[in-house]
Amino acid sequence: MSLLFDTLDRVKAIEAPLRRWVLPDRFHRVEIETNSRCNRGCHYCPVAVDPRDAHEMSEALFCSILDQLAAMGFRGRLSPHFFGEPLVDPRLPKLMAEARRRLPGARIVIYTNGDALTPNKARALLDAGVSLFVVTFEGGESEAFQKTRAALPWWTMRRRFLVRHFTDDVKSPYNRGGSVLFGESELHMESCHAPSSTLVVDAWGKLKLCPNDYYGREDWGDLNETPLGELWDLPRFRRTRRQLLRGEFRKDICRTCVGKAKADRPLMDHGNG
Repeated sequence: MSLLFDTLDRVKAIEAPLRRWVLPDRFHRVEIETNSRCNRGCHYCPVAVDPRDAHEMSEALFCSILDQLAAMGFRGRLSPHFFGEPLVDPRLPKLMAEARRRLPGARIVIYTNGDALTPNKARALLDAGVSLFVVTFEGGESEAFQKTRAALPWWTMRRRFLVRHFTDDVKSPYNRGGSVLFGESELHMESCHAPSSTLVVDAWGKLKLCPNDYYGREDWGDLNETPLGELWDLPRFRRTRRQLLRGEFRKDICRTCVGKAKADRPLMDHGNG
């Protein structure tokens, strides 16, 4: 499995120049956090030290975002997460069925720690229209996932489940905006395409700078108040995306995230033991 993830990393490496010179200024990944809670405290995640308040996105707001994406012709990857664990939300099969109905051309991918991925939940989500599960384990496989592996047909497991073990398969992790440091193994970049390629909404409806802005230091607006397209096309957001693609890191969180500046009071520092 490491070879697959190595290949994906190489593909991602060419995305920034493509977005700068060729691709239009439009996201092709959307992450909508339906629930802010997580049942784990992984060593690579700020949730382990400083968890956020528990909150669920309203179904009305979730469906409104889906409708706005449909009006924009979205056909990319949709995932129900930010830093919350998707399977903690009991509404998830219902919400994913709505996503499939309103966005028939989208690829629905659930990123999960696997602790609650029982056979019944897996079947319910697959029936709701989920395309793929990406299951990341900090240590060994969870008991629930082992039961799921045994219960589902082997071809379903092969086609619809991608399993990775963080230590083995994530060679260069993000430092999450300087909140979790990994020393020399951290992913450092000369340019960044994350805000250009991925639209991220937290459980409160705030549009984030990128998937790594855990504390919302650079939120762009509130989807409870302003339409998605209007926020995406804000001149200051468009300008920031262009600057990051050119390797101009003008925001403190960006300089820290890509290794151009030292992190200020990180939550965890694995690089220094």
